[in-house]
Amino acid sequence: MSDRILALATTETKLVLRNKTVAVSSVVLPVTLGIFWIFSFSSGDERPWGTIVALQLAVVLAMSVYVTATQTVVARRHHRVLKRLRTSGISDTGLLVATMAPGVAIGLIQLLIFTVINAIVGAPLPTDPLPLVLALLGGLALSVTAALATSVVTPSPERAQITTLPLTFVLLGGAIALSIVPLEGWWQALVAVPGASIGQLSLFAFAGGTWSDGLGGLPAVAALLIWPVVFGTLAHRRFRWDPRN
Repeated sequence: MSDRILALATTETKLVLRNKTVAVSSVVLPVTLGIFWIFSFSSGDERPWGTIVALQLAVVLAMSVYVTATQTVVARRHHRVLKRLRTSGISDTGLLVATMAPGVAIGLIQLLIFTVINAIVGAPLPTDPLPLVLALLGGLALSVTAALATSVVTPSPERAQITTLPLTFVLLGGAIALSIVPLEGWWQALVAVPGASIGQLSLFAFAGGTWSDGLGGLPAVAALLIWPVVFGTLAHRRFRWDPRN
């Protein structure tokens, strides 16, 4: 079973990279923006690495993982590929994992590229790596479940470019906002916005204080756990294998 899932995921990756539109939007653009931000947010020899890493992580999760996964699932469903593959012996879960694997793989490779480039230009190691790990894992769960939920309201691959826009802007905007506002005060209410906790946890990773007295980064961790459950529940109840009109 695992061999068939891996073979299907490999095939899906090749198909995704052959699509020029998807290749540009999910591969070239996020990498370009991630590198651009390294040299844009600077003051003398200092760079706000918490903000830079938050932006890099957010753009990868939003564009490379979320948008790509949504487009792939919708396209395979629209052309009845998903329905036919349900007779292949692969479980429904395995089928969806293989279909969305290209976006996740592309995103992880991009983050590895950013890690190498950041190190070359002098990025310090995170003061507390755990919040950054949580932001990555929780962000992946958020992006994947949101992709399945968005596919519910997306009738065709072409429409996916429109239906993914609202949450893409929310993910990016929330991550940006919580990576630059103070780590205390009423601004912390924004952590409830999907993706905002990614920005805050990235900032905590470099600034420290995630587990300090008071709430610290606990609201961000809670939000990062809640949103995948919300999107996953919606997808589980409404997902359809047949093409939508």
